[in-house]
Amino acid sequence: MASKKKTNKKSIIIAAASMLVIVAVLTVVSIFSSRGERIPDNPPGTVGNIPGNINNGGIICEHDGKIYFSNPYDGGALYSMNLDETDCKKISTSVASSICAAGDYLYYFQSGSSGAAGLGGVRVPTSFIRCHLDGSKGYTMTRNVVVRAQVIDNYIYAEGTADAEHDAAYFFRMDIAAKEKEEILAPFAINPACVSGNRIYYADTSSSRNLQAYNTQSGGSSTIIEDNVWNPVLDGGYIYYMAPGDGYQLRRYSLSDNTIEIISNEKIESFNVYNGYVYYQTFGDNAYLGFMLTNGENATVLTGGNYNSISMTSGYVYFKDFFNEDALYHTRLGSTYFEPVNAAASAALENIKTENSED
Repeated sequence: MASKKKTNKKSIIIAAASMLVIVAVLTVVSIFSSRGERIPDNPPGTVGNIPGNINNGGIICEHDGKIYFSNPYDGGALYSMNLDETDCKKISTSVASSICAAGDYLYYFQSGSSGAAGLGGVRVPTSFIRCHLDGSKGYTMTRNVVVRAQVIDNYIYAEGTADAEHDAAYFFRMDIAAKEKEEILAPFAINPACVSGNRIYYADTSSSRNLQAYNTQSGGSSTIIEDNVWNPVLDGGYIYYMAPGDGYQLRRYSLSDNTIEIISNEKIESFNVYNGYVYYQTFGDNAYLGFMLTNGENATVLTGGNYNSISMTSGYVYFKDFFNEDALYHTRLGSTYFEPVNAAASAALENIKTENSED
């Protein structure tokens, strides 16, 4: 009897060892398959996400009839759904930000995993990921911590933060195949969110906060306007921005006639612009989330309180409660009604139940 138990124990050990070898081989094959994958060029003029979404964390990205988003109901895991919020499903456990999409690929910064990754909860390192639109074949493009990133044609331009290699924030780019990587104007940090053609519009954070334009082809920068600028957003021939030096007014600059308009005298905490509307959060004792037309007319209070992560798609505006970021809300463009994104909550609940039953 003892001999039989010993044999069974030995068989279990051999089987376990064999399984580990198989897992290791499959992992290596997967890594090399992703690394060796040919990434086709993007069409000229490709931009991975609208600037206001990237400025607000890049947690929502609309692409080719789908919305890709970081689902707070599931710890920030990466999900996808149709534009009408049907077919909501989890495509990665990665906690995603700076989500961009181009062609058949998603690009995003992974700041961790939404749950235990097996084997006692393996820690997922921060990294910038490229994957297919269904979340498959994830490939680590860099381990650098990315504050904001934007896909521009065949490159990812990114704002990095201080780390073991850098004493301060810096600016870099890498091609979409992750074969080339270079720092640009280091250690000067550029927010790459606001793009038009071969120009990135950004606030000069080194001194003046003037609006600058970085030319992605020549590598040079030029001053566009001398004004105190923060979080520029390009939409419809105008660059919208907050003016911290003048009470955080919301202004817009016309690229065609070089004029500046004040479109709100409120103290603006954050904002987004898309599809004919500006959505904005004020700060102060009577803070509120509001919206107006892009020329500043028809200003309307959506709800009192403090909200953030204002993200826009062709049909909805998404946002979070500053004091409860485990929920996601939406409102239709121009509507005064808002509610939780129930599709995201329901899909997360089903996934969590399934994952718990498998443990």
